Amino acid sequence: MKKILFTTLISAFLVTGCNDNFLERFPEDKISDGNFWKTGADFKMYAAQFYPNLYDARLAWYTLDNFSDNQVPSSRNPYTWGEYPIPSSGGGWDKADWLPIRKVNYALDRIAGVPEDAALKLAHGELRFFRAFFYFDKLKKFGEVPWIESSLDTESEELVAPRDSRETVVNKMLADLDFAIQSLPETSTEDRVTKFAALTLKGDIALYEGTFRKYQKKEGDYLAILKKAVEAYEAVISSGRFGVWSTGNPAKDYFDLFVQYELKGNPEGILVQRYITDKRMHNNVRQLGEPYTGYSKDFVESYLCIDGLPIALSPLYKGDANFADEFINRDPRMDQSVYQSKRPYRIFDDGSTTYKPMPEFQNNYSPTSYFIIKGYSPYERDRLPSTSTTDDFVFRYGKLLVSYAEAKAELGECTQAVLDKTVNLLRDRVKMPHLKAEVGFVDPNWPKWEVAITPLLNEIRRERRLETCAEGIRWDDLVRWGAGKLLENPKTMQGAKDPATKANRVIYPGITARTWNNKLYLYPIPLQETALNPSLTQNPGW
Repeated sequence: MKKILFTTLISAFLVTGCNDNFLERFPEDKISDGNFWKTGADFKMYAAQFYPNLYDARLAWYTLDNFSDNQVPSSRNPYTWGEYPIPSSGGGWDKADWLPIRKVNYALDRIAGVPEDAALKLAHGELRFFRAFFYFDKLKKFGEVPWIESSLDTESEELVAPRDSRETVVNKMLADLDFAIQSLPETSTEDRVTKFAALTLKGDIALYEGTFRKYQKKEGDYLAILKKAVEAYEAVISSGRFGVWSTGNPAKDYFDLFVQYELKGNPEGILVQRYITDKRMHNNVRQLGEPYTGYSKDFVESYLCIDGLPIALSPLYKGDANFADEFINRDPRMDQSVYQSKRPYRIFDDGSTTYKPMPEFQNNYSPTSYFIIKGYSPYERDRLPSTSTTDDFVFRYGKLLVSYAEAKAELGECTQAVLDKTVNLLRDRVKMPHLKAEVGFVDPNWPKWEVAITPLLNEIRRERRLETCAEGIRWDDLVRWGAGKLLENPKTMQGAKDPATKANRVIYPGITARTWNNKLYLYPIPLQETALNPSLTQNPGW
């Protein structure tokens, strides 16, 4: 494109004659590269383009959990079922996938020499934050990737460079975030990223990489990086700016948290995405009304009873012979995440209400009959195409609390005091008994992890699974824990008890098992990319 532009300019020069001032002039009615990068405000305006990437409203977050043991889509997920071929191109590696990183680098290449003011300091911090954010997705998908710090051109040597090590990429991301933490403000009236958003992302990257190194047996000091996760999370917690949202109604608060029209000022909102009528709206509620997926039997059975015991041990568990019985005496988050008939399914503008008789097995709604209602507003106004304005969390304090508890447990430092300011605050919202550091029971249904863990870590992982269900992070968790074999459990592909057969609904007829392959922990590099750049090595097993 630069060569084409240069040729065009030379042609124009020849036509207009030898005017010495011509090549120094820029179009006065258009923004051009030569006249734009002048002030901090220019960089701040440029950085605004990346905010929609934090949460793509066109892709509902619950669909990401279709990869995991939490949900069962109507059609088999080709990736987790081992039916994903090495793509010839695309596959998360083409130029469009790398474009956000290039756009960030393009601005960073031009920031030197611009007089620093408050706007430039903010924008510089944002740009470094976004580069780490985009690279985190690359790391999770491909593992080792080239670390690129400039915008490149067609002759750049980096285009044929090998992949950098995970350690290099992680250290670069954390360095970007350390810069952002020092540059960003603690609050933002414009809903832009803050110091605490950067700290949260730093904690998430460090927790992911630390546990990945430990459970995937990768090189690197996993303890040192887990300590960085703890430090980042503690900085957010100790700020005192955030808390667990509650109105004191344990039967409603968890559900209501995810269907609010205004999250600005919500104590759990470390960073939120806001939607405004006729300005920015989404289609997620409508999609959740017909999601072609549902929670798995395995997931639903993981909810504790209200005595704090698992269903295998609690005398309060009523069994699953009848659909409604499963909800009796269970953690209130179950009733606020999974639909049952007593809850209005649709509320129309005239006040009329419809309810679904359960169980109901429908492929376009929920093949398992465990309907996802977390984030689903029953109001008809929110089901209209692309007109919903319920806000969404990018970084939620409730999730940070379970992440912090996990990191502390991995370090052997999760005391009762830690539990009381993390997991137990979330349990207080729904009036569940507190988790004890010694746990007090052994659940025969604890997942069969490939690497054995302590009872406390088992329960923290359970808490994370339940508190963050349908938020799109379960697959990432299974990857970093090296826990892909959990998908071999038949209940991860089954639904509720079918009254016609008195057995769990089998979602894929004739298929009762699947075999996990460790190569699925990382995606393959597309064939075209390894042909264009022989320095790129393929991921293991592909």
